[in-house]
Amino acid sequence: MKLSVVIGTYNRLELLKQAITSILEQTATPVKVYLTDAGSTDGTIDYLQSIASEQIIPIFVGEKIGQARAYNEVFKILDTPYVCWLSDDNVVVNKGLDIAVEILEANPAIAMVGLKVRDQQGPFVDAPYIGGVSAVGVLNVNQGLLRTKVLKEVGGFCEKFRDYGIDPDLTTKVLFAGYDIVYTKAVAIHHYRNWGPDKNSPEYEQMMEKQTKYKEMYLKKYGKYANNAWFWKLKTSAWLLMRRGLGVQKLLNSSEPVFLDLITRDWHNIMSGRYISLADPIVTKDKPYYLVQHCPAYLRPKSLKLEPLK
Repeated sequence: MKLSVVIGTYNRLELLKQAITSILEQTATPVKVYLTDAGSTDGTIDYLQSIASEQIIPIFVGEKIGQARAYNEVFKILDTPYVCWLSDDNVVVNKGLDIAVEILEANPAIAMVGLKVRDQQGPFVDAPYIGGVSAVGVLNVNQGLLRTKVLKEVGGFCEKFRDYGIDPDLTTKVLFAGYDIVYTKAVAIHHYRNWGPDKNSPEYEQMMEKQTKYKEMYLKKYGKYANNAWFWKLKTSAWLLMRRGLGVQKLLNSSEPVFLDLITRDWHNIMSGRYISLADPIVTKDKPYYLVQHCPAYLRPKSLKLEPLK
């Protein structure tokens, strides 16, 4: 096998079925699918037991131990050169995993491929794709495929974040370890996002508190490495003026190319991302990937400690 896909799940049987089916139907690369269950009570366990095989591997944790730890426990046992983490509400489209593997095999400097994700429901359904830029200028990879040796080298997901913030943290660790990160040009994942509790409920308030806490943790961990950023600040200031003065803001959800075959959302990421070159549209013109993030050696934080996953 060449690729391992790891999915965490809890009481979302129908979505999980959809996710597994899409992986098998959309992926020609030899693949193993690991499914870590946190103690589902909706029939998921029976279903996973019924489809278990050398290719479909259920792992019954039996309790909620946090996404980071649940994924890491699986990451430790992987023996394939490539690994992808997905959510149980994801559906693979456009041969997305195959394209990501091909990108890695053709480009040794690239360690992680961000799978472009488009929401299929919720408030961001009109956005051409999702993915935000962090407080230190890193374009986050929400769902990604990367080299297994790199994943283990940087320590997998940080278990201090537990559930919220594990994706931005991993993206930043891979980038600061000296590896390039790219995005697929084509949408690779459809996301049937569960928007959870009502905004007026205690559960929603608790969820927002967790998100605020992860952002604080992330900034505390990486904020000190945002120095020597005059050019990035110049880019972001120029982009802010364009958004406000030229009315670009209203075009952020448009799928129509505006310049060099890129849509407004692409330009937003180029201008907001510290580690994406302004020449990216030209350099990646005929590639299946773009939005290349590269952290030059002089900007890599020497004091950042990475503990390998063992």
